Order: sequence, then C-alpha cells, then structure tokens
Amino acid sequence: MPVKVIASRRVYRGAISLRKDRFSINGGRVVEKEIVEHQPSVGIIAVTGDDSILLVRQYRRAPDKTLLEIPAGKIEKGETPRQAAVREMDEEIGYAAGKLEPFLKWYLAPGYDTELMHLFVATNLKKIKKRRAMDDDEDIVTKKVRLAAAVKKCLNGEIEDAKTIAAIMAYASSSSSKPL
Repeated sequence: MPVKVIASRRVYRGAISLRKDRFSINGGRVVEKEIVEHQPSVGIIAVTGDDSILLVRQYRRAPDKTLLEIPAGKIEKGETPRQAAVREMDEEIGYAAGKLEPFLKWYLAPGYDTELMHLFVATNLKKIKKRRAMDDDEDIVTKKVRLAAAVKKCLNGEIEDAKTIAAIMAYASSSSSKPL
C-alpha cells in the first residue's frame, strides 16, 4: 500500500505532541489524521517465586478511575529500554530483577499514537531498601496477584487496561510461564 505524505503540521508540543498529517494512500485517496507523538515506553511482568506477578493499583485521570496495571512508564531521553525498565521497577514496585529479559514489543494505539512499548519479564526479584521517588502523578499501591487470578481478572473485566491485559495473556500463554 503506497503512502505519500503531502503535509505534516505540529499542532501542539509538550510531554506529548500532536501533529496533523495529510497523506495519500493507494495513489489517490487523500486522508487527514491527527497523530499523538509519544515517547517509547516499557512494561514489566514482574514474576515472584510463587507463580504470582506484581501489579500496581493507581488512579488514572483520563478515565477518572483507579486501575490495576503492570508496572510501566515512558523511556526517558538517553535511556535504553532496559534502563527504563530497571528504573520503573524501582519507582513503582520497589524491586530489582535478578533477571530481566525482553519479551515483546507492540504499539499501544497505532491508529493515532506513535508509542511503542517494550515489554520485559523480570524474575529473581529482590526488594530494594531505598526506593526512588515516584512521579508527581503517581500514588501507587503494589498488589501481588497469582498469575491464574490475573488472567481471570483480565477476562472478567476487573483489569481494564489494554497493555496489562495483553501482557498478562501473552505471558500466561507463553512457554516462559508455568502452565495455569
């Protein structure tokens, strides 16, 4: 499907940016689309030794709800995805990983957003004595949930965050996890 960009205009610049693109597809049809430009991010499946995972419960302003999610956050300038995952684990759950393995990468909302998430699996967790400060908008409570229970929460609607649902379901069905 050949695509030709006709114009791209920045509408807003901040922690995220918004641009308006005009492009043609299939050699003719002209389309206009608003695109959110977002830093790449990381998500972590933090696996404890007893077949449980660590999730975070935090308020999210956009849906005006408290959600249960995997630890996650944006990759800061100058950080690698691995460095960001280590930092986010420290900030959000207060653990370091003895083993931190890349698992998957995916776009969170490719219809309108550039954000690419790097998902890691963290095992051999060790509690950190002195945690880093959380971000200003974070008021996080860590929850330990058995993997089988987390899958059920995804399926019954208790977990509503798409990245968390996708991460839990992918991990639970992978050879990396133990059978449910």
